Amino acid sequence: MLSSRLQAQDEAPFINMTPMVDVILCLLVFFMAATRLYDWDESEFAVKVPEVADAAPLTAAPDDLVLTVIEPGKVGVGEAVHDLDGLSTLLRQARARYANQGVMIRGGASLTYQDLADVLSVCDSAGIRNVRLPVRSRDESNQPRPPAP
Repeated sequence: MLSSRLQAQDEAPFINMTPMVDVILCLLVFFMAATRLYDWDESEFAVKVPEVADAAPLTAAPDDLVLTVIEPGKVGVGEAVHDLDGLSTLLRQARARYANQGVMIRGGASLTYQDLADVLSVCDSAGIRNVRLPVRSRDESNQPRPPAP
Protein backbone atom coordinates (compact mmCIF):
# COMPACT_ATOMS: atom_id res chain seq x y z
CA MET A 1 0.00 0.00 0.00
CA LEU A 2 2.89 2.27 0.74
CA SER A 3 4.35 1.75 -2.66
CA SER A 4 1.04 2.64 -4.30
CA ARG A 5 0.96 5.97 -2.46
CA LEU A 6 4.51 6.77 -3.61
CA GLN A 7 3.60 5.97 -7.16
CA ALA A 8 0.51 8.24 -6.94
CA GLN A 9 2.63 11.11 -5.69
CA ASP A 10 5.19 10.62 -8.44
CA GLU A 11 2.52 10.63 -11.10
CA ALA A 12 0.87 13.89 -10.06
CA PRO A 13 -0.98 15.61 -12.89
CA PHE A 14 1.23 17.85 -14.98
CA ILE A 15 0.00 20.62 -17.29
CA ASN A 16 2.12 21.12 -20.37
CA MET A 17 2.32 24.89 -21.06
CA THR A 18 4.08 24.64 -24.42
CA PRO A 19 0.95 24.31 -26.60
CA MET A 20 -0.75 27.21 -24.80
CA VAL A 21 2.28 29.47 -25.26
CA ASP A 22 2.44 28.46 -28.94
CA VAL A 23 -1.21 29.42 -29.43
CA ILE A 24 -0.77 32.78 -27.66
CA LEU A 25 2.29 33.63 -29.75
CA CYS A 26 0.49 32.71 -32.97
CA LEU A 27 -2.47 34.91 -32.00
CA LEU A 28 -0.14 37.76 -31.12
CA VAL A 29 1.65 37.56 -34.47
CA PHE A 30 -1.67 37.32 -36.31
CA PHE A 31 -3.15 40.43 -34.65
CA MET A 32 0.05 42.42 -35.12
CA ALA A 33 0.10 41.58 -38.81
CA ALA A 34 -3.63 42.23 -39.22
CA THR A 35 -3.46 45.70 -37.67
CA ARG A 36 -0.46 46.65 -39.82
CA LEU A 37 -1.98 45.48 -43.08
CA TYR A 38 -5.46 46.86 -42.56
CA ASP A 39 -5.70 50.60 -43.19
CA TRP A 40 -8.79 52.45 -42.16
CA ASP A 41 -9.76 54.30 -45.28
CA GLU A 42 -12.58 56.80 -45.48
CA SER A 43 -13.48 55.57 -48.94
CA GLU A 44 -14.60 52.25 -47.47
CA PHE A 45 -17.85 53.72 -46.27
CA ALA A 46 -20.24 54.82 -48.97
CA VAL A 47 -21.75 58.07 -47.72
CA LYS A 48 -23.86 60.48 -49.73
CA VAL A 49 -23.03 64.00 -48.57
CA PRO A 50 -25.99 66.38 -48.22
CA GLU A 51 -26.41 69.05 -50.88
CA VAL A 52 -27.29 72.71 -50.36
CA ALA A 53 -28.70 75.25 -52.78
CA ASP A 54 -26.49 78.19 -51.88
CA ALA A 55 -23.06 77.44 -50.45
CA ALA A 56 -20.60 80.22 -49.83
CA PRO A 57 -16.94 79.48 -50.50
CA LEU A 58 -14.74 78.85 -47.51
CA THR A 59 -12.51 81.83 -46.93
CA ALA A 60 -9.69 82.49 -44.55
CA ALA A 61 -10.07 84.85 -41.65
CA PRO A 62 -9.30 88.45 -42.59
CA ASP A 63 -6.00 89.98 -41.58
CA ASP A 64 -5.83 92.20 -38.54
CA LEU A 65 -6.56 95.86 -39.21
CA VAL A 66 -3.49 97.99 -38.61
CA LEU A 67 -4.41 101.15 -36.72
CA THR A 68 -1.66 103.76 -36.69
CA VAL A 69 -2.13 106.51 -34.13
CA ILE A 70 -0.86 109.59 -35.99
CA GLU A 71 -1.71 112.23 -33.44
CA PRO A 72 -4.22 112.55 -30.61
CA GLY A 73 -7.67 111.75 -32.02
CA LYS A 74 -6.39 110.83 -35.53
CA VAL A 75 -5.88 107.22 -36.55
CA GLY A 76 -4.68 105.95 -39.90
CA VAL A 77 -6.14 102.76 -41.34
CA GLY A 78 -4.48 101.88 -44.60
CA GLU A 79 -4.36 105.08 -46.67
CA ALA A 80 -7.28 106.77 -44.88
CA VAL A 81 -7.14 108.90 -41.74
CA HIS A 82 -10.11 108.73 -39.36
CA ASP A 83 -11.12 110.56 -36.25
CA LEU A 84 -12.31 108.46 -33.31
CA ASP A 85 -15.98 108.51 -34.42
CA GLY A 86 -15.07 107.44 -37.96
CA LEU A 87 -12.82 104.74 -36.54
CA SER A 88 -15.69 103.46 -34.42
CA THR A 89 -17.91 103.14 -37.51
CA LEU A 90 -15.15 101.38 -39.46
CA LEU A 91 -14.50 98.89 -36.64
CA ARG A 92 -18.20 98.13 -36.20
CA GLN A 93 -18.49 97.36 -39.92
CA ALA A 94 -15.39 95.16 -39.80
CA ARG A 95 -16.76 93.27 -36.79
CA ALA A 96 -20.12 92.82 -38.54
CA ARG A 97 -18.28 91.10 -41.42
CA TYR A 98 -16.14 88.92 -39.15
CA ALA A 99 -16.91 88.46 -35.45
CA ASN A 100 -13.30 87.80 -34.38
CA GLN A 101 -11.79 90.70 -36.27
CA GLY A 102 -8.45 91.65 -34.79
CA VAL A 103 -6.60 94.94 -34.75
CA MET A 104 -2.98 95.90 -34.27
CA ILE A 105 -2.48 99.36 -32.79
CA ARG A 106 0.78 101.07 -33.73
CA GLY A 107 2.12 104.44 -32.81
CA GLY A 108 5.23 106.33 -31.95
CA ALA A 109 6.87 105.90 -28.57
CA SER A 110 6.27 109.60 -27.89
CA LEU A 111 2.47 109.19 -27.77
CA THR A 112 0.81 109.57 -24.41
CA TYR A 113 -1.01 106.80 -22.65
CA GLN A 114 -4.25 108.77 -23.10
CA ASP A 115 -3.91 108.60 -26.92
CA LEU A 116 -3.62 104.81 -26.73
CA ALA A 117 -6.45 104.57 -24.19
CA ASP A 118 -8.78 106.51 -26.55
CA VAL A 119 -8.15 104.04 -29.38
CA LEU A 120 -8.51 101.05 -27.05
CA SER A 121 -11.81 102.47 -25.84
CA VAL A 122 -13.08 102.77 -29.42
CA CYS A 123 -12.06 99.14 -30.07
CA ASP A 124 -13.86 98.03 -26.93
CA SER A 125 -17.05 99.93 -27.81
CA ALA A 126 -17.02 98.35 -31.30
CA GLY A 127 -16.79 94.90 -29.71
CA ILE A 128 -13.24 94.17 -30.88
CA ARG A 129 -11.51 91.99 -28.30
CA ASN A 130 -8.53 90.77 -30.33
CA VAL A 131 -6.12 93.70 -29.90
CA ARG A 132 -2.34 93.58 -30.27
CA LEU A 133 0.27 96.20 -29.50
CA PRO A 134 3.59 95.66 -31.32
CA VAL A 135 6.76 96.51 -29.42
CA ARG A 136 10.46 96.25 -30.02
CA SER A 137 13.05 94.96 -27.58
CA ARG A 138 15.45 97.46 -26.08
CA ASP A 139 18.40 95.62 -27.64
CA GLU A 140 17.02 96.26 -31.13
CA SER A 141 16.37 99.93 -30.49
CA ASN A 142 19.92 100.52 -29.15
CA GLN A 143 21.62 99.08 -32.24
CA PRO A 144 22.69 101.65 -34.84
CA ARG A 145 20.40 101.77 -37.84
CA PRO A 146 21.81 101.67 -41.35
CA PRO A 147 21.69 105.03 -43.15
CA ALA A 148 18.58 105.65 -45.22
CA PRO A 149 19.12 105.61 -48.99
